[in-house]
Amino acid sequence: MKQVQISRVQLRQAAMALAVAGAMSASGSAWACATCGCTLSKDWLGGQALGSAGWSVGLSYDVIDQNQFHQGSSNISQGQAEQILNGGRNANPSGNEVETQTLTRTTTLNLDYNTPEWGVSVQLPIIYRYHTTYQVGLGQTASDAGVFQTGNGGAESYNFSQVNSLGDMRVVGRYALAEDGTYGVTFGVKLPTGITTGPFSGAAGGTVDPSLQAGTGSTDVLLGAYYTGQKDALGWFTQATWQHALASQAGYTPGDALNTNLGLRYTGLSDTVTPLVQINYVHRNTDSGFNASHEFDGTPQTGGNLIYLAPGVSAILGNGFRGYAYVQIPVYQNVNGVQLTAKEIFSLGIRKSF
Repeated sequence: MKQVQISRVQLRQAAMALAVAGAMSASGSAWACATCGCTLSKDWLGGQALGSAGWSVGLSYDVIDQNQFHQGSSNISQGQAEQILNGGRNANPSGNEVETQTLTRTTTLNLDYNTPEWGVSVQLPIIYRYHTTYQVGLGQTASDAGVFQTGNGGAESYNFSQVNSLGDMRVVGRYALAEDGTYGVTFGVKLPTGITTGPFSGAAGGTVDPSLQAGTGSTDVLLGAYYTGQKDALGWFTQATWQHALASQAGYTPGDALNTNLGLRYTGLSDTVTPLVQINYVHRNTDSGFNASHEFDGTPQTGGNLIYLAPGVSAILGNGFRGYAYVQIPVYQNVNGVQLTAKEIFSLGIRKSF
């Protein structure tokens, strides 16, 4: 009888680790472009991940460098992007902008409390983002010595923005529906704590597009479900999270997002190191409102479908600390309009359990 009780406790602890992962999977900020956020379930690190019920604190760091022009499911050149964004012409009387890079570094502080049946997580991101763009118009192209004509006839050089700011905070809960904790639901809210009025710093000035701000300005609901299993040294999980904006502002509403993850771990390699792998699927709807990003002909420049393969590893560091590292590699990208995508996404993290 005692042996059965121990086994049940171990199952609950493993399920608790997954449940928190399900809640934490929404921690990548849901910026409106298709590829702006990390989509990993970062805390699914193995049966030892969180130990017994109680408090834990974590710090994660994600790097996303979007510098590849993408249309639909194909990579395109900068010249092709200019032609598309200019309505097929070399000159664009409207001065439609061409984005060249979006570099995002996100540091997220996580504070969690868990029992075998339920848990809550608070996630507070600090976002550094560097974004460059220029406008092509009135016969000027990107090869014209870095100087371009705006739609009103004025000349401008590359325009850029740089922000280092608090992002949108999330509060996420989970509840186990199964007696052994192997499946359950997650639920939460994203609050509009991030700035939404960051300006450009280049010659043209103005306010950066809403989809590139540190915050979306919206209050969002987060709903999800999870399931986990284990056989010998091989563990697995699957989870899905849906995000929907309940309230927005300034003529901009981010599109709904569905994030689905499938993960495997192998705990038979050693007592301290656990190999990990995830497959991440992201579907984002287009943004709405007069401030949503569109091309010259009205084609949306937000939303899409993406699939990532994410190998990783976690390790016990001692004294209640555990670290992890992942790299997300895109294996399928199909975006709306012309967007910048990343060739890979890097994620590092450390967690302390009490």
